[in-house]
Amino acid sequence: MDYIVQALRAAGGFQQCIFSLGKEDRLLQRDGTPVRVLRNESPSSEPVFGYSSAMWRELRGFDLVHLHHSLTVFGAYSLALVRSMGIPIVGTDLGGGERDLMLRGRSIELLDGIVSISQFAYSLLGTSFKGPHEVIIGPVNTESFSPALDPVRDRRRVLCVSRIMPHKGIDRIITVLPPELSLTIVGRVYHEEYYGILQNLAAGKNVTFIIDADDDTLLTLYRTSGLFVQASTAMDIFGNPHAKAELMGLTTLEAMACGLPVVVSETGSLPELIADPRFGRVFHNPAELTNIFRDFVAGAWPEADADVLAREHVTRAHGLEAIGRRLASFYGTVMGEHAKSRHVCASYS
Repeated sequence: MDYIVQALRAAGGFQQCIFSLGKEDRLLQRDGTPVRVLRNESPSSEPVFGYSSAMWRELRGFDLVHLHHSLTVFGAYSLALVRSMGIPIVGTDLGGGERDLMLRGRSIELLDGIVSISQFAYSLLGTSFKGPHEVIIGPVNTESFSPALDPVRDRRRVLCVSRIMPHKGIDRIITVLPPELSLTIVGRVYHEEYYGILQNLAAGKNVTFIIDADDDTLLTLYRTSGLFVQASTAMDIFGNPHAKAELMGLTTLEAMACGLPVVVSETGSLPELIADPRFGRVFHNPAELTNIFRDFVAGAWPEADADVLAREHVTRAHGLEAIGRRLASFYGTVMGEHAKSRHVCASYS
């Protein structure tokens, strides 16, 4: 959300406000943008089941609402409310829950437009929505995530930045990690059993877990590592399927913005991030990841200027200014179409 606010600020022409739910009403400021926290009136402790009747009052006067987590109970409630107010509304699925009411019940058709965070994310909507849509991957703050002025990299260190959860496929990296390379895994533990499995797999290998990294530590690792790997999987080590294993690989984009060559799995949206094999490769199975590691150790891949190519690509395609312009343009299109439909309805009233 912060990145989207920054992107629209870079594009100019928008006054923004963020609405969220919490235990009590609050008004905050985040880099000059108002953040309105409304008291959650739902008896459920799950945020995606939240709602607030105060939205009726708070949303008056806005020209457009961008609804995140739009396939949830919160999304369904907000969509009905905003539509009743006659405000154009754009939706985005960020994962985190899905209700039959929105897709199979066709409520999603009440949206004026959809912004998907990858082509893969849009494909999951199937035939449920045929209105205006845009695929916007990112944005990334390429000023914050940037190479060091005088970079000194440990070319033998592989970096993985990910929540420690089974569908992130970290076990697949550890299993084929060659002795010539070290692996640093950065991320919070969300699944203790899986974390234990990873620790056992790492025994005897040069693997480090950092489960409490702050922003500065993470940035330093992006700037000093030699290779980034994201190994998410649609079928985890326990045999459980994950339909939305990777809607958008933000950490992969952050790594490239810092000049890191990247390796990603074939899962979800990740292959969409690899625009050039000179700085990015995709693996489909452990044997392919083994071969990529072998090429990396031998110096056969990536290209010598992979750091420059990776950063230029992210800045051009996924940076704040680029995404801000595209998002602003889509908002304008949606508001224009909404105004036309209101005029047609008025003509027949």
